[in-house]
Amino acid sequence: MGIIKSKSVLDEKDKIFQQEWDMYWSTKDKNGNVVYDSMAEFYRKFIISKILTHFIKKYYRQDQEILHAGCGSGEVDIGIMDYLNITALDISFIALKRYKNIHGEQCKVVHGSILQLPFSNSTFDGLYNLGVMEHFTEEDIHKILLEFHRVLKPYAKMVIFWPPVFGLTVNVLDFAHFVLNKLFRTKIKLHPDEITRVTSERQMKNLFEKAGFTLVEYYFGIRDFFTQAVIVVQKE
Repeated sequence: MGIIKSKSVLDEKDKIFQQEWDMYWSTKDKNGNVVYDSMAEFYRKFIISKILTHFIKKYYRQDQEILHAGCGSGEVDIGIMDYLNITALDISFIALKRYKNIHGEQCKVVHGSILQLPFSNSTFDGLYNLGVMEHFTEEDIHKILLEFHRVLKPYAKMVIFWPPVFGLTVNVLDFAHFVLNKLFRTKIKLHPDEITRVTSERQMKNLFEKAGFTLVEYYFGIRDFFTQAVIVVQKE
């Protein structure tokens, strides 16, 4: 099975997102980003993948139907591919091709936008993503969370990895951008802009409650060396 094309028509905002993310994924193998990409790949495979597997197996039962909403290249899914029935969705065809190269026919791969998910109501037993939500404004985040709420079954859980303003990688990458672009006057952009980072557990609780979710767990700790806030919520 190849990449399933969404029947939903992308609006102008989605088309801009698609162009931006296609450019990001198409330039990942170029010389300017090789060092960063190598470090990021190691981080995803050997650190984030392990903590993701921990939370997935803690909150989801084997063989449940789970949506990876904003899957990217899917390196983090290696440890859970045989545990869940995953539907991987992303707005970038280039990212989805990378995902297919890694995972082959092990899961369903769908092109679409998280602002207008191409699925029926109450389709999935759960949903997760990593490093996605921070790229949107709070207004768009609310729309996205309402879409997540729509496609999830009653009492389904979500596991969201979201970088906090005080996270280790956030500070390292901000410093790298400062050195590269302010001091050396380059125009290197290691990743798309992170518009909305986590500031507190209360901030997350309020955001998700407005969209009909109850906070189950908020984790920030040593499992991933203090780089991501892990937010687990349940559909009310």
